[in-house]
Amino acid sequence: MKIFYDKSNFNKCLLLKNSIDIDKIDINIELHLKKDKIYIINKNYKNPVKVMVDFDEKDFTEKMNMRLKDNKDIFRKVFSGKNLDILDGTAGFGRDGTLLNAMGHNVTMVENSPIVSLLLNNGLKRSDNNIRLFHGNVYDFLKHSKERYDYIYLDFMFNKLKINSLSSKYDETLKLIAFIDGNKKEIVEIAKKCCKNKVVVKEPSNSISSLPKPNHIIKTKLISYNVYLSNDA
Repeated sequence: MKIFYDKSNFNKCLLLKNSIDIDKIDINIELHLKKDKIYIINKNYKNPVKVMVDFDEKDFTEKMNMRLKDNKDIFRKVFSGKNLDILDGTAGFGRDGTLLNAMGHNVTMVENSPIVSLLLNNGLKRSDNNIRLFHGNVYDFLKHSKERYDYIYLDFMFNKLKINSLSSKYDETLKLIAFIDGNKKEIVEIAKKCCKNKVVVKEPSNSISSLPKPNHIIKTKLISYNVYLSNDA
């Protein structure tokens, strides 16, 4: 990975280089830190694509508003209740967490990858939501946190069969810069101890993971939401 930055972002660049080995990240990925905006150029496409966390982006806001108007949206079924305290333990680019926040829930995000955290924090600073973001491993976060959440939401995202075509530029880029959680079972178990209601694990319908057996599953055509009851339930 190559990093391009201006003087105002020198400290961010230095901190990032001290946090990860950038030489191990795909050489076709460029990270740009330019004034108050941080974005990635992914050159794995025939026409390189720009990836930036922008919650005011037209396509994103249109899709979110459409889902907010849908009283039968899957999130309303999965996360039943109002004004819930939800921990998004695998935040990624923050799209699911932002939707849950827009639905009226109190959302806290945790993201393990330094690069993804940097992009997400930059996007949150340019938005007007009240989401809290923490950088770190969700297992360690839950182990040391005294807070208890109504729901804990996890999306490990990598456990699916390979397909020939590329998915969205966001998903494909995220796979190249995110940290893979190797202790998924342990994360689910500690999450069950730290939530009041349920743990929800989002997976593709063609997942090949070996997670603990859920109490029940809520499915759409492409996505499965594995639901685990809290140990207190």
